Amino acid sequence: MEPASAHGESLGTVANLLTLARLPLTVLVCGAIALGWDFVALLGFVIAALTDALDGYVARALGQTSALGRQLDPLVDKVLVCSTLIFLVPREGSGVAAWMVAAVVARELVVQAVRSLVEGQGQAFSARWAGKAKTLVQCLAIVAVLLCEHVGTSGVATLARDVLLWSAILLTLYSGGVYVRAALPMLRGSGVRP
Repeated sequence: MEPASAHGESLGTVANLLTLARLPLTVLVCGAIALGWDFVALLGFVIAALTDALDGYVARALGQTSALGRQLDPLVDKVLVCSTLIFLVPREGSGVAAWMVAAVVARELVVQAVRSLVEGQGQAFSARWAGKAKTLVQCLAIVAVLLCEHVGTSGVATLARDVLLWSAILLTLYSGGVYVRAALPMLRGSGVRP
């Protein structure tokens, strides 16, 4: 028998299992970074990012979209991205600064709180285009960092990595504003004071 959420939705759908697979992959990636196994970290992160692209497609194709999935998918994404970035900060020359990680974590906590409030009122709060673009660029930036850590940096590689990192931070902050602005009318309409 499959475990179910409080709303009677199954946690054991194919789409949700793909989402949950990113949690052990996150542990693998972070452990590999800590041990200096850069190729393993890179491979693990790429696989995790691919499951992120796949779970939404599978959910739509199999008719498994749900409020649980809308909460679970972005939450697990945040765990993967934030954990990986945190483990990259101590790596000298990685290009990942502590303030960048703080900005990402703060944005993700605010958006997750807003999403929970809106969904708690019974309203769907799916990902916006800015949030999807943010996740894509964050993943590309992390892949670039891990690739540079694995093969070494050159002028062009470092520039590409830094452009992706800065783009990810800017999109992170911008998309956070998009989510909060979209949620305010929903929260006001439900009587919740944001």
